[in-house]
Amino acid sequence: MTQLNHINLGVSNVPELVRFFTEAFGFRIEEARGTGKFAVLLGEDGFVLILMHDKSVTDNTYPALFHVGFLLDSYEAVIDKHRRIVSAGFDAPVLAILERGGGKTFGFYTKPHGLMVEVSCPAA
Repeated sequence: MTQLNHINLGVSNVPELVRFFTEAFGFRIEEARGTGKFAVLLGEDGFVLILMHDKSVTDNTYPALFHVGFLLDSYEAVIDKHRRIVSAGFDAPVLAILERGGGKTFGFYTKPHGLMVEVSCPAA
């Protein structure tokens, strides 16, 4: 069996993205080093997300379609994540039905410190 073990992302602001993933998505910090330069986060499902400071990363570094996606199971869960993100002080656009060529979803995209994050569920 092959299992995805982790993703390592070069980011411009490790502490703020740690705050984003812990407050909005329940990740917990497994390890942190280098005074805000490196963090290993563990998701509720055991997924490992590594954030490393990269001074060359800007809001426009990632390719246009690159993003991290979270699929939730209900409209209520998406609305709750939206509230948590906004309450944590991050921008999140209005919730909408998203049509991108596949099945319709309900959700939103947000871009904390240049990293695009999608939060959605199947649309009814």
